[in-house]
Amino acid sequence: MSTVVGNWKMAITDGCMPGDQLYLFNISPGNAHIELTFCAEGGQPLGPFRLPVPAHRTQALALEDLVDPDALPPSQVYSVVVVSDMPVLVQPDPARPDVPKPRRTAA
Repeated sequence: MSTVVGNWKMAITDGCMPGDQLYLFNISPGNAHIELTFCAEGGQPLGPFRLPVPAHRTQALALEDLVDPDALPPSQVYSVVVVSDMPVLVQPDPARPDVPKPRRTAA
């Protein structure tokens, strides 16, 4: 059973694969306590994984940072559930060449 760390929730349903990055940006003035759960069709969820992100900071991570890479099927697609006690922005960054990267514009 999972103990939820907060009441701010989002899901990334586009699918993340091993090698993809998630960028977590804490936009709040306090430390964010984040819980990530990776869900795959027909499999058991991976997690929850809990990690802090300091105030006004970004943290990049990959699924392999949390789980033994040898335990991950290379073609398995995961959805990600993100729960936080502070507002955070989550940006997936696919490592696959067939998925276009988001365009970044100058401010």
